[in-house]
Amino acid sequence: MEIKLIPLTSLLVNTENPRYEMVSNQQEAIQLMIEEQKDKLVKLAEDILANGLNPSDLIMVTPYEKNESQFVVLEGNRRIVALKLLNNPNLILEKHKSLYRKFKQLNESFEKNPIVEIPCIIFSDEKESYKWIRLKHTGENDGIGTVSWDAQQKARFEERMEGKAKYSLQVIEFLKNQDNIEEEFKKQLKEVPLSSLQRLLSDPDVRGMIGIEIENGKVVSRLEPDEVIKPLKRIVNDLLRDDFTVKQIYYKDDRLNYIESFTKNDIPDKTKTLDQKWELMSALTLERNKKERGPTRQRNKPLSTKRKTLIPKSCIIPINNPRINKIYRELKDLDLDNFCNAGAVLFRVFIELSIDAFIEKYKLPKMDKDTKLHIKVQAVADYLEANGYLDKHQSKGIKTSVSDPNNIMSINTFHSYIHNKNFNPIASDLKLVWDNIEPFIITLWNQI
Repeated sequence: MEIKLIPLTSLLVNTENPRYEMVSNQQEAIQLMIEEQKDKLVKLAEDILANGLNPSDLIMVTPYEKNESQFVVLEGNRRIVALKLLNNPNLILEKHKSLYRKFKQLNESFEKNPIVEIPCIIFSDEKESYKWIRLKHTGENDGIGTVSWDAQQKARFEERMEGKAKYSLQVIEFLKNQDNIEEEFKKQLKEVPLSSLQRLLSDPDVRGMIGIEIENGKVVSRLEPDEVIKPLKRIVNDLLRDDFTVKQIYYKDDRLNYIESFTKNDIPDKTKTLDQKWELMSALTLERNKKERGPTRQRNKPLSTKRKTLIPKSCIIPINNPRINKIYRELKDLDLDNFCNAGAVLFRVFIELSIDAFIEKYKLPKMDKDTKLHIKVQAVADYLEANGYLDKHQSKGIKTSVSDPNNIMSINTFHSYIHNKNFNPIASDLKLVWDNIEPFIITLWNQI
């Protein structure tokens, strides 16, 4: 074997290329390649123009027995055909007009910096090349051939090339590095389909439910790591199930329906926050710093009325009553800008039915069908505070708001939406009310 620069004009396309049936001459070999590859040849030619030939994958040739100045290509026929078409688009037959136009345009760039000589490895005995060609094209061969990368290995390589990892890979690495996750679970992480995980993490509503954000390509969170782990473990376990398919999360509505299926054990506690955001890829450092700092104070989530619906899509509440759950889901779909009155009335119904469901579950005393709603709300808030589910500030906030007649969160205001024909609800006010009572409602349903 020897490596040598050989003129493009001296390289012959193999008439016995294993890709195809044997042909009789060069013209037929080139036309057969064109017929089979079509636009793939264009893509290959564009890449050669942009990056040159792959220096780690030399063209393999053997001397042509009828002319010692020519060489038959044993490996690399597609690249040689692409180069020949770049050099001379007229080799393309009239019936392939589109392909001809593309190569004619590429030819203009090629002529400015033509590739006239090709580095090749010459096998004096053609049979000596068979082993290497076989290893290249027939798979891993028990480790002798090229061992293909799986999706996660490809993603890591792309991370090194581009300087940033896919969201899915960042999540996988985060889970691998957690001391409080079972080793058996970690072993299965390499089997997780990254494309499906990436599809979920690319959806802002799914991220909102998980409690993560994307900043400059990095997955970050303000929640405590243990809370982020909850939904991520559920997602990973689902993606690893044999009966789980990408169809279940392919479209936006599919993904929303999917996260609606999460139980309260899968949903993070949004009140358990840290002083600042942290990157999932640096979670180990975070945990060490957290231990050194001691406990951190909780933060309320920022309020936002930019959404169209009353309840944000990312808010997941496990409601076990079929009718109340249906109302809750309708409030996540209803466009308040166009159906503000319907939203206000349904909101009022949702609050009362939720309160009644809690009272029935825990049999709170002195409550009946005639008890005023604001009294029932206060009783539920007192119970949640007394049992450690709400702190005194959260409890006081909800009780004060619903009893103050001048507050937009007051029960009087909700009554007016239903009974006062001259009182019109405002979409932004309704959304603000939801944002303020969301922790209370979530806590309430988490205990039912």
